[in-house]
Amino acid sequence: MEAATQPGSPSRVFVIPAKVGWSDIGSWAAVYELLAAQSGAKDGANIAAGPHFAVDAERNYLWSPKKFVAAVGVRDLVLVDTDDALLVCARDRSQDVGKIVKWLEERRTKSLL
Repeated sequence: MEAATQPGSPSRVFVIPAKVGWSDIGSWAAVYELLAAQSGAKDGANIAAGPHFAVDAERNYLWSPKKFVAAVGVRDLVLVDTDDALLVCARDRSQDVGKIVKWLEERRTKSLL
């Protein structure tokens, strides 16, 4: 878009009105909400990527495509498993992941980012 705003630019921008949903996927809680809505999951469902089993566990986002996740008696959690790190946080605190990112940047541990 920047090129189109420059004086004398041959670039053109066109706008077409449309009704398309918008969700700012800025947190893991938002990812949970989006995936739950897309899948038509019932209220209180766990959303998971990968093998899992839950006992008395509700409204959790369990992203671990390679490892089996067993969730017992937990609610409203985010669990994200990657090859080199594991994140566990309350869904309503998932915006605070930015604090961890800042901490990692200060310690020059970019391999985890």
